[in-house]
Amino acid sequence: MRSLVLCATLAAMLLPSSAGAQSLPLTESAALARLSPNSPRVRAIRAAIEVARADVLAAGRWPNPRVTFDRESVAGVTENMTMVAQLLPITGRRGFEVQAASALVDASSNRSDDAMRRARVDLRLAFAQLVAAQVRERELATSRDRLRGLAEVLAKREAAGDAAGFDRLRAEREVLDVDADRASASTERARAQTTIAGFFADTIDSSRIVAVDRTTPPAAVPALDALVETAESVRGELLALRKEVDAAHFSARAADRRGVPEPEIVAGTKSSTLGGGDLGSVVTVHAVVPLFDRGRPERALALARASQAEARADAFRLALRSDIAALRAAVLERRETADRYRSAAVDTAGQIERIAQVSYDEGERGILELLDAYRTGSAARVRQAALDLATRQAELELEFVSGWEIP
Repeated sequence: MRSLVLCATLAAMLLPSSAGAQSLPLTESAALARLSPNSPRVRAIRAAIEVARADVLAAGRWPNPRVTFDRESVAGVTENMTMVAQLLPITGRRGFEVQAASALVDASSNRSDDAMRRARVDLRLAFAQLVAAQVRERELATSRDRLRGLAEVLAKREAAGDAAGFDRLRAEREVLDVDADRASASTERARAQTTIAGFFADTIDSSRIVAVDRTTPPAAVPALDALVETAESVRGELLALRKEVDAAHFSARAADRRGVPEPEIVAGTKSSTLGGGDLGSVVTVHAVVPLFDRGRPERALALARASQAEARADAFRLALRSDIAALRAAVLERRETADRYRSAAVDTAGQIERIAQVSYDEGERGILELLDAYRTGSAARVRQAALDLATRQAELELEFVSGWEIP
């Protein structure tokens, strides 16, 4: 019997620690650290840069030499010619094409940087959603357990004849409603955990992830002009459009060089059986005369692409300022709403519940008023989590759009 008691005691001591060991607590910074270069998302984003670099190699390659062998035999005389022809790209067109391709590599790199920032923001949004879901689930579980305890007390009082059966039934119904909301919050938590796990390189059980929220005082939001200035110097899409304009200009200059002939040097040997046979040399220079094709289509295409990139950049700037202004206003408004609700509703929720409990125990109020007080307090704490999540979402979207790093 003593051994059984000892085993039960050890199991009670060890099970909580082993359950805790199975969880994976993560702060936001720890979650971001797991977004490593080996992550499939990161590799997919960076792969576009390597594709663009291949175009630089293609633009900079030299043309291969051509080898020609010619044999002629007439009236007993045989002549053999072996020649090697090499096109010499000395007009500078190849250099401009390399510069254009390199500019497009920079554009791809800038867009990849923007995509990486977007991925980091998406991960932080999922983390914030997990924090809110955990708070909601924890609050609803606490409310359910409290209501369940109340229902048990009412059942005992009903059995003793001190309470009506309606009070017990109404409390049990409230337990069911709250537990249904808790199950919904549990589903939202699981969805956020799965989203976070999808960002990591290693495969982990998403149900183990626990978000550790380290709340810090909110940072002051910079002025609109400062945010716009930061965005114009940081946003990868805008920088990429500028690089596309540079690439188009280089392509236009390369098209202009098509009007300059590129020589082709041919050198080789010629042998003949005439007069006992002899061996000599052959040297030839070929050049394409740019009479009809002077690169006008290529130049028109390059200028059109430059004009398109400049127009897209102007439109992006206009939309950027509008987006930053709207998100900045949303951040300030949501912060104020969350703070006002916290001081006006959440801080007084516990007091309302205590007053309602005392009034019910003294017979001054009925079960409906008591349950309404419990429901109001729980709803206030759950809504506060939703308000904090909305504030965090607006802050992160403003950070991405403006390039402002939230401390």
